[in-house]
Amino acid sequence: MKISFNWLKEYVYFPLTPQELSVRLTNVGLVVADIKQVEDDFCLEIEVTSNRPDCLGAIGIARDTVAAVGGSLQIPAVTPAVEKGKAADKAALAEIAKWVTVSVEDTMLCPRYTAQIIQYVTIGPSPEWMQKRLKCIGLRPVNNVVDVTNYVMMETGQPLHAFDYDKIADKKIVVRRATIGEEIVTINGARRALFHDMLVIADGKKPVAVAGVMGGRDTEVTESTRRILLECALFEPRQVRRTSRALGIASDSSYRFERGIDPEITEYASRRAANLIQSCAGGEAVNGFIDVRSGKHETKKITLRMERLNKIIGVEIKKEVAVDILKRLHFRVLDETSHLIDFEAPSFRGDVYREIDLIEEVARVYGYNNIPTKTSVSIRGSVKNKYETVENDVRRLLTGVGFYEAKTFSIVDASVLQSINLWSDVSGLDISNPLRLEESRLRTSLLPSLINVKRYNANHGTERVKMFEIAKVYLAGEKLPQEKTCLSILADTDFLTVKGMIEAILTHLGVHSKCESLPFSKPELFRDGRVAKLLLDGKILGYMGEGSSDLAFNVPPCLVELDMDLLVEKANFAKNYQALPQHPPVFRDLALLVDEEVAWASIEKAIAGTKVSFLKNINFFDVYRGKQIPAGKKSIAFNLCFQAQDRTLKNEEVDIAQTTIIDVLYKTLNAELRKQ
Repeated sequence: MKISFNWLKEYVYFPLTPQELSVRLTNVGLVVADIKQVEDDFCLEIEVTSNRPDCLGAIGIARDTVAAVGGSLQIPAVTPAVEKGKAADKAALAEIAKWVTVSVEDTMLCPRYTAQIIQYVTIGPSPEWMQKRLKCIGLRPVNNVVDVTNYVMMETGQPLHAFDYDKIADKKIVVRRATIGEEIVTINGARRALFHDMLVIADGKKPVAVAGVMGGRDTEVTESTRRILLECALFEPRQVRRTSRALGIASDSSYRFERGIDPEITEYASRRAANLIQSCAGGEAVNGFIDVRSGKHETKKITLRMERLNKIIGVEIKKEVAVDILKRLHFRVLDETSHLIDFEAPSFRGDVYREIDLIEEVARVYGYNNIPTKTSVSIRGSVKNKYETVENDVRRLLTGVGFYEAKTFSIVDASVLQSINLWSDVSGLDISNPLRLEESRLRTSLLPSLINVKRYNANHGTERVKMFEIAKVYLAGEKLPQEKTCLSILADTDFLTVKGMIEAILTHLGVHSKCESLPFSKPELFRDGRVAKLLLDGKILGYMGEGSSDLAFNVPPCLVELDMDLLVEKANFAKNYQALPQHPPVFRDLALLVDEEVAWASIEKAIAGTKVSFLKNINFFDVYRGKQIPAGKKSIAFNLCFQAQDRTLKNEEVDIAQTTIIDVLYKTLNAELRKQ
């Protein structure tokens, strides 16, 4: 909101410079963002919050100026359009009815519509003083009638519009919803199609204005205009906002209507504009004033408790001081006792309707800088527990290598896929009174939901995905469900890559226990022969394998579900450091022929059981089945790393250790050294 410094001084006297005034206004909540000198005046740019539409006019700013600096408010007086009294009112209505009829079809969207006729006007430039003020706040002067409507809008915050009376068909004004197929060309030259949810001002044939947004070009005031119809109305804010956004047209009028207009300022603004038009453009107001109103504004009564005021603000404020502040803000005292005061909120303060709102008004005018601050409130940082640390580390690791995190619902349907339970033989928990069949059971695994997410992505053009989810599954308990936190992974990649991902997670979490892989079968979820149960210190860590062909994917993804609770238990973030080895390692590559059912975990376990003191690492790198391999057998190739801390190993020592290992493998697993 831009306001002229000299213009503001007409409503309230203050012996302050623009800079001093800006400090006072900022202290009471009207932040002055900028001050610019414009000729012999200053333009103050004020940041008006959305709850203070009353400050979108110079008079509203003046009210808060009175509260900030003292003094009294001087609002320009207006000359009534007609004499008061029942007989005079009746005669005036009969007179203006000869000129125009006004009907409001939707009183919810237009609670109030006023109109008056001014004839014998002469269109020309507006007075110099008016042009200077409009230019100061960034408005371009047009002509005396249009400038008056802009001037009064910037003065009162109430938008107005002047129609060329002689261009209104059938001398009718109808406030109605637009009909499909109607169009309008607005004053700025934009042609827009109108829809049924838009409110328009129409004459006897067509729309002549978009209510609250902008007038039409066909009825605008031009140099040939001699009679005008002055409109001043109240429109529903949300309706104006929707229409303005839909048409892509924003104006100073729509900006104010969207935030709410004082319901009692309409008549004053209309008569103020009529007086200025007669002063600046000549003319004569037709006897009569049309005011179509659906209801009367109900004032709000608010009770202020002094005890509550002082407790909230934190400083003792006398009742007389609080009452004086609120009176300066135009709150009227209805009744008061020593501890309670009943106030009536003015019509332009629609944002004040609770006791706490009154307290805020007192506080901002009293001065936040006069309220002592307390420093006894301590701020303590919270330390993440182990579970949060592990979960965050796993999440960062997976997202760092290209995985996306998914979030799915805990309540699922009772389909065969969602009934899969990897963690228990007991069936899932059904909800006794489900709202929908699609949400009738607590999930027992995260993988079915991730599979559905993959299907959704595939149906929308994304064939390959890499995603994970960390969430709870619900297993049957004795009384209440047993909640288990799981980490599930679904990735369109090969089996060994996912296996390496699990090993990376364990290494990242400092899990030193060996992870064993055992055969497992769950044909409705995993492909037979390409699935494993994972054990960690004898406890089930989870399951890993390629997806079953029953899942109906072109290339089945790899699936993993791990026990997050066990990962948290085994995670070790303690850092142990040791000196780098000073002596070189010795590597030996071996290829063994073993039975098809022998797992790599069994080979690792047998080698570790030899307890060769300088055996440092065992690294698997290949499995082969082919013509050279007998039926029922497979070739497993791996690498042995030997290294001593105190000496360089001799070949004889390594040969003996290798022979020992081969003998143990032969005795325990019937493994033979492959010769070709």
